Amino acid sequence: MTKEAEQISNFFGITAALLFITGNAYYPAKLAAKNFRPWSPETALFFKRYLKVHIMLNLAALMAVTVHGHYAEERNVLLSGCFVATVWLTIAGALMHYRVVPGMQRQLRLLHTQQVLFVVWIVLIVAGHASL
Repeated sequence: MTKEAEQISNFFGITAALLFITGNAYYPAKLAAKNFRPWSPETALFFKRYLKVHIMLNLAALMAVTVHGHYAEERNVLLSGCFVATVWLTIAGALMHYRVVPGMQRQLRLLHTQQVLFVVWIVLIVAGHASL
């Protein structure tokens, strides 16, 4: 691998990580805020807007992680599984939010919002990169 390809991979990997962290902080923030209900109109508006940010940042992060993986020198089965989970979570979330598949909202919500899948995704990221 050329040094330039490695730099591209590293840049997009770090960019994807920052986008995913910022976008997915939505859920812990919303869980923490549930302890302070009823919400003010400003808080409700914040979470409504942050949901849109969550979706946009995750779609951008999916693009960045795709470039990162394309230029990466090494791959393993854990990172391949992580990529599949990333695609699934991102696309299912977007389909759910934009109601692209009528009649499947409940199924998409159940699959997209599973905390276990999110934990598996994180474990695959960490274990996959640690085993390179």
